[in-house]
Amino acid sequence: MNFTSLQTRGPMDVLNELQILTAKHMEKLEINKYYEVIRELGKGTYGRVDLVIHKTRGTKMALKFLRKKTTKQKSFLQEYCISRYLSACPYIIGMYDIAFETDEHYVFAQEYAAAGDLFDIIPPQVGLSEHITKRCIYQVALALDHLHSRKLVHRDIKPENILIFDKECRKVKLSDFGMTRITGTMEKRVSGTIPYTAPELCEASKHDGFLVTYNIDVWAFGVLLFCMLTGNFPWEKALSSDSFYEEFLQWQRFKNVDTPSQWCRFTPNALKMFRKLLSIEPQKRCSIKDVLCFFGKCWVVKKDSSQASSMNLNEDMFARIKHQGLPFANGDAKNCINQDSRTNFSLSSSSSIDDVAKEGNHNHMLVSTPIEICV
Repeated sequence: MNFTSLQTRGPMDVLNELQILTAKHMEKLEINKYYEVIRELGKGTYGRVDLVIHKTRGTKMALKFLRKKTTKQKSFLQEYCISRYLSACPYIIGMYDIAFETDEHYVFAQEYAAAGDLFDIIPPQVGLSEHITKRCIYQVALALDHLHSRKLVHRDIKPENILIFDKECRKVKLSDFGMTRITGTMEKRVSGTIPYTAPELCEASKHDGFLVTYNIDVWAFGVLLFCMLTGNFPWEKALSSDSFYEEFLQWQRFKNVDTPSQWCRFTPNALKMFRKLLSIEPQKRCSIKDVLCFFGKCWVVKKDSSQASSMNLNEDMFARIKHQGLPFANGDAKNCINQDSRTNFSLSSSSSIDDVAKEGNHNHMLVSTPIEICV
């Protein structure tokens, strides 16, 4: 199946053809005949993910099992094919040309991320260092920019869907495309909200459809960035009934309102970035590319060192980022980043919003009061 040759065509045509080809060649297999199961990596209402070794190739890989009782074949094919379509980008999880079914599950194989996911390494109520946050979020931004350049919207940006290959986030990859859709399509609202859900979706009626746009990802990206830097959620849900969100809402709308207490740790440059990412009006949110001009600035107010030395450190890091190459498998760096301008530097199933039981993970991230929310 030649996925690379399809990259230049429109996403709708490509994905439709990939789904037809995959369905045509998908076989029913016995897991134990072809794979040695090492352990379970995670599970949820969608099914589970197992770490396995392919008996013929000798390769470690992650097998994702989607229950046939709760997953239509069309949804499975859509997630698998979108993942394959995007996997040429080095900041998106790699995929194997392996998709099959068992009596109870649809199954596909993807790259194994040995260090787990981003949620596992965010210290609750503390957050990651600014340096590690920037290193990680830079790669997530590249992944989203690539996604958006293909006219696709992820719709489920959160730490659990960012896989890491080391605890220092030198290599991270975006994963889980079960909710990904082509921009401009109408979708039914998924029941329930999480802190990453944009306000326009929180306010929509359960029976209303909504238009899928890039702005949904931009909002979630902003909330993700707050969580990484603080180890807290900014709010439980983006509704006026949530006091933390209401305080943020007033600050966004009126210039003479004091900065909310949980946002005071950020520098003016960081607050400017958050204002752009978390604009209440969807059409006024910036693009993911626009965030990259803030990488040379300090984001967190320094208490134990001078602002000047911190700025020098950030500028040095920004200079290194700016000149690094993008190792694309197909050599097509332009699809993930536009580097032409020095001024404008560019760098799963719908049940995936449910809680996922993770091995040994008891972390909780908090809103800035004693409200405890499990992601």
